[in-house]
Amino acid sequence: MPSAATVEVSVLKVAPLLREDRPLLWLVEKNSDPGRLLGIAIGEFEAAAIQMPLDGDEPVRPISYDLLVRMLAPLGVTVAQVVIHGTEGTVYLARLVLHWGDHVREVDARPSDAVAIALRLGVPIFVATELFDRLGVVPLPTDVDPEQTLARFLEPEAQIEPRPPMEAGEATDRGSRDSADVRRPAATAIGSPAPATPLAADELALLQSELERAVVCEEYEEAARLRDAIESLANRRRG
Repeated sequence: MPSAATVEVSVLKVAPLLREDRPLLWLVEKNSDPGRLLGIAIGEFEAAAIQMPLDGDEPVRPISYDLLVRMLAPLGVTVAQVVIHGTEGTVYLARLVLHWGDHVREVDARPSDAVAIALRLGVPIFVATELFDRLGVVPLPTDVDPEQTLARFLEPEAQIEPRPPMEAGEATDRGSRDSADVRRPAATAIGSPAPATPLAADELALLQSELERAVVCEEYEEAARLRDAIESLANRRRG
């Protein structure tokens, strides 16, 4: 059974960020209306594998997730639930809870792999409440559904709250991005109104937020352009 420190979620959608080859897996609290959102950067193959069961599609031949799922029953193994339980640096951590006879085993997994399996088996997905508290996208009271909350997040103008500088090693290199699911680049509680600030401060905060997105998503040319814009704006403010 899930602990009191977790909340059940459903998969809202897989959507690109900045570029089509930079997909995000969006999870939403299941028993809240509207619920908070959590975005996890995943690979293109994993995104396609998650989208298949969401669309009710089946491949002509089984892909790796289908093959694994078909092997479990003959082996007497069932997946009880999936839990996304924490982060390590910018990488999300998940586990599969397996039942095998009287035994219970927890297997470390990437969230994207765990979710792809959970969707194929119809088992519940849980997320640590702490992750939503720390990284979740918070809906406004006027939001009627998660899609409206997500649309606000994806609008650059919504990301105007200042972000602290990224710590050394926080930007994920290509090797780690290919092997692990990473935190979405702008973990701001957009449901909270931003305090009134001068226009220049708002513009600087927007540029900083977009720079963080670009770095995490490896849009290095865009990151360089944004760094120049930030430096130019900072120089104008100092002048």
